[in-house]
Amino acid sequence: SAPGRFERAKQLAKSAIANTPSTDLVGVITFSDEAEIVAKPGTDRVLAASAVDDAVAGFGGTRYRAALSAASQTLAGRRGTIVVVTDLQESGWDAGDRASVPEGARIEIADVGALPANLAVVSLQPLSDRLVATIRNTGAQSRDVRAHLTIDGRPAGDATASIGANQTAEVTFAGATRGNTASVTVDDPAGIQADNQRFAVLGGASVPSVAVVTGSGDAGRDAFYVQQALGAGSYRAVGVSGAKLASMTDDQLAAHAAIFLLSTRGLERHGRELLASFVRSGGGMLVAAGPDVDGEVVADVLGSASALRIQAAAAPKAAERGLAPADVRHPVFHAFAANAATLGLVRFRNVARIAGTGCQTIARFTTGDTALIDCAAGDGRALVIASDLDNRWNDFPLHATFVPFLHETVQYLASARAHASEYVVADAPRGAPRRPGIATIADGTRPGAAPRRVAINVDPRESDPARLTMDEFQAAVTRLKPTAGSEERIEARQQEDSQHMWQYAVALILIALAVEGFLAARTA
Repeated sequence: SAPGRFERAKQLAKSAIANTPSTDLVGVITFSDEAEIVAKPGTDRVLAASAVDDAVAGFGGTRYRAALSAASQTLAGRRGTIVVVTDLQESGWDAGDRASVPEGARIEIADVGALPANLAVVSLQPLSDRLVATIRNTGAQSRDVRAHLTIDGRPAGDATASIGANQTAEVTFAGATRGNTASVTVDDPAGIQADNQRFAVLGGASVPSVAVVTGSGDAGRDAFYVQQALGAGSYRAVGVSGAKLASMTDDQLAAHAAIFLLSTRGLERHGRELLASFVRSGGGMLVAAGPDVDGEVVADVLGSASALRIQAAAAPKAAERGLAPADVRHPVFHAFAANAATLGLVRFRNVARIAGTGCQTIARFTTGDTALIDCAAGDGRALVIASDLDNRWNDFPLHATFVPFLHETVQYLASARAHASEYVVADAPRGAPRRPGIATIADGTRPGAAPRRVAINVDPRESDPARLTMDEFQAAVTRLKPTAGSEERIEARQQEDSQHMWQYAVALILIALAVEGFLAARTA
């Protein structure tokens, strides 16, 4: 964490324990993206304080819901107080996220304070002739930055950049990179430490491919802009027609990192089932609801869980629409976290209407209509954008934001599949440690395959300094009323146990920010 923040959080936690009445029970929970009870509720203050002292900063993401859910379960129906020691990081709540606690639970906030000015390496992209690192400056002053490249653990050069206040900049290390792994580090002793370095896997792995489904299967003709954008990064676009899908197998389709569905023409039953199987088994698909996509076919592919609805666009209107992220914390907007307004420069002349009961809206048009949704389907997911990607209904492909948007989209869609080469700590695959670095894991893409390297990095959202107000935090919590039977059980338990019960949760937010929360439950 930033110097002193972790210690400050521990002080707040131990102060809360010390101020608890001696008759109260105290427990301690640590959490990041998961929660763990490290001291069960009891009267031993020394034990509770020791659990706080033993807490160490981790690298997982901040997820308030995990902590509050664990606290609610530990309350076991008692009325109580949940004290959250936190920096009120906004990304701790996902868009639309809510937590439920018993009606008798009261929540208090112990504020660690805002993040300090910080530099973070939020992306590291290996290309054929260079390495590109994206660095974010969250401070109120511009910063001159020196980034250090390491290849296979050996220094391989430095690069510099001047980054404006609250801006993001790319630092390029020119020349073909020879080796297996790379990392880029920035010097930022006063900021968060764990986001100063980012890792990537280089040689020895094939270029990930993206299956681009078009009418003819000719990506160069039907999806020129998509093909060029993917090729500008470390991805290869492979054109596939509906007719070709009819003769493919599950294994052949599974070799691709993700699928872009740009046309449903010629997509017969076997092809639909193949796409559905790909997504249900953990694959990711981007659907561009342009003029070549039939909404009923896409709904058939994704199944009833998403209840996806795509309504064909009406005649183009004179008024053009801009694009506005509904939640800049979503992974597809990582590259735009410091300047999401640049997406608003894209003009959409015609759009489809999209919706789904199992889908999250992550972007809207300036008219208020839904622009981009994220739909769960089995173990996989589908992103649906309400327009095309070929410069017919919009000018998105002509803007500089198009390329990083597609790259972030592929990375997000491919993250659940066995052949992804980069993971955030919370999504680290089985066999990989939950900390940043390079790990060697079993290759699950085919039987008998040799182990492969993957990069484990901190979630870039954890470097976002945006804070919640205390009221905004409280607004995401729902109080559940107990049933009549549970009320009787609670009353009987309270009569048997006259002690108050406090429970504190210490949360180690990613990047070692600090103890992210302490929970207290007090029976009246």
